[in-house]
Amino acid sequence: GEPAMLLLEGDVLDPKVFAGIEAFRQALDDTPEDVPDKVTRTPDGSIDILALDEMVDLAIFSMLEDPAPFEAAGMDLEADDYGIDCDRVGAARLPDLDDRDCLAFFYGFLSLNGVPGTSSIPAIPTSIVALYITPEVPLNATAPWMDETGAPAEYKVMLIRFGITRPEHFPSLKEGLEEIWRDLSVFTNLSSGTYDAPGEATEEDPLTWVMLTGRPIIRYSASTAMQDEMQSSLLLGTLFVFVTLAIGLRSPAQAAMSLGPILVVVVWLYGLMHLAGASLNIVTVTIATISLGVGIDYCIHVTERYRESRKEGASHAAALHAVGGACGAALVGSAASDIAGFAVIATSPMGLFSSFGTFSATMIALSLIASLVLTTAGLGLLHGPEKVEPAPSD
Repeated sequence: GEPAMLLLEGDVLDPKVFAGIEAFRQALDDTPEDVPDKVTRTPDGSIDILALDEMVDLAIFSMLEDPAPFEAAGMDLEADDYGIDCDRVGAARLPDLDDRDCLAFFYGFLSLNGVPGTSSIPAIPTSIVALYITPEVPLNATAPWMDETGAPAEYKVMLIRFGITRPEHFPSLKEGLEEIWRDLSVFTNLSSGTYDAPGEATEEDPLTWVMLTGRPIIRYSASTAMQDEMQSSLLLGTLFVFVTLAIGLRSPAQAAMSLGPILVVVVWLYGLMHLAGASLNIVTVTIATISLGVGIDYCIHVTERYRESRKEGASHAAALHAVGGACGAALVGSAASDIAGFAVIATSPMGLFSSFGTFSATMIALSLIASLVLTTAGLGLLHGPEKVEPAPSD
């Protein structure tokens, strides 16, 4: 999957925030059957979330196998509180991770030393730890629960990392993100902020902001916003084209007859996208908008060719035949060259370029069909054949 992140801002050293990591992991692991599972999983089927809690667990196991690095950092393994006011729990008398002082030590130790490697525990460097949490002020090397000024260490930002499967398929991504936000209630219930802006830290709400981020999330948010703008621009463009045609052709009915087939092309295009399994994204929405500007030229050519023939005295039927003659051949040649050009883009190995080329070529072909079939049919309905006067009887 494509990497994404959960951003937590506020007092992330709070034990409730630390406990929320595993609660969030379990909530994501239990995805309803009717909701697309968009978070990557490990080969055994469990949810694949990378977070600081796993490093803390590894650090505790490393401490049990080789306590020397931890004793050098100020921990007394013989003391009831490890000498750092860290409570012990369980039969093994391990550090209580519901105790803020315990978390302060391990967060600081990991930031300064990473996870020391042992015979069974892999070493994790500090550069990896920094991808998940970083102290606000550099820490005291001999007392990692304090910063270099002697004040208690503070951590204001934490990242939780996971992968998003098929991020380019926006319909399933929308449902998947909605489910992720529901699972994020373990953190949003601890936050005073909203989706759009951070709040202020309080005793009841240690977090100030909970936010999904990363390339797939940013791309989806930007594309969704641009889709809405494109849809609005399509409606506005339709209005402008209609007004321009009505003024140029001096006939609102003629303008509607030229514009109507292109709107049908937009409907056809969206229908083919659905049948092809393509989702609405910035590329597909852009093509639908472009079709208005590209396809209207074909319809204008057909309409003007018909009007010129009628001005020259040709009958209704003869004018329609002229449209299908020289004008039709020219439009077919123009469309064929455009389709060939976009077909080359369709061979691109990059998904967005390939989709753009494929649907653009399809849009040109549909515009040609609409102009030669629907526009001429509309002209026939709008003007109709001339009424032939009956021959006088003898």
